[in-house]
Amino acid sequence: MKLTITSKIIMTLLIAALTILVLPVQIQGQPATNKAKEVHAGGGNATSPILNFVPQQIGIKAGESIVWVNPTTVAEPHSVTFMKDKKFLADFVAPFNVPNSTDFRSPQNGSNTEPIIIPSQLPDSKTVMAINLRAFNPVAIDSNGKVTYLSPNGNYTMDGTENYINSGWLWPNELAPPGGPAINNFTITFDKTGTYSYFCNVHPWMTGLVTVN
Repeated sequence: MKLTITSKIIMTLLIAALTILVLPVQIQGQPATNKAKEVHAGGGNATSPILNFVPQQIGIKAGESIVWVNPTTVAEPHSVTFMKDKKFLADFVAPFNVPNSTDFRSPQNGSNTEPIIIPSQLPDSKTVMAINLRAFNPVAIDSNGKVTYLSPNGNYTMDGTENYINSGWLWPNELAPPGGPAINNFTITFDKTGTYSYFCNVHPWMTGLVTVN
């Protein structure tokens, strides 16, 4: 499998986590109710990648759907991420406080691994840097902060009040890392009129706009 420069930088950190990743128990998916309009998330190949949404702007009617797919010919991931405010940005790696007594052990005997631990401001805890599930898997957070993990390749109905919606990393067909969630499409049905902007959390300069009339 040939990886682009972007993938090579992040794969070393992420591939181990993705191969043992298990989606949380709370899963919600909805079948598509109409023929969705298609938007490409990226495209091209290793030498000539397309780092844009195509089309970048699209108009639909309330109740219609859009499906995002990744047509790239190499293992370059993209995401479709909506968020109400920058404070909801999900970093790939995030700090978590755990009790000082917490002992981290690799499930692989003899593995040359160790978590990154940084100083904590609390005397009875330490801070560990860990992979942030919400940056990689399909998830929606409503205006009240309720977190709902979505099924891979599912359909989500958006009412426009959500704080955060993420497709998970969209991979080209049959090019997802072995053992990880094979996500290759994401569909949103837009219930209400309005203008909705989104971006790719892997390539933040990739932005798109949905206008619902």
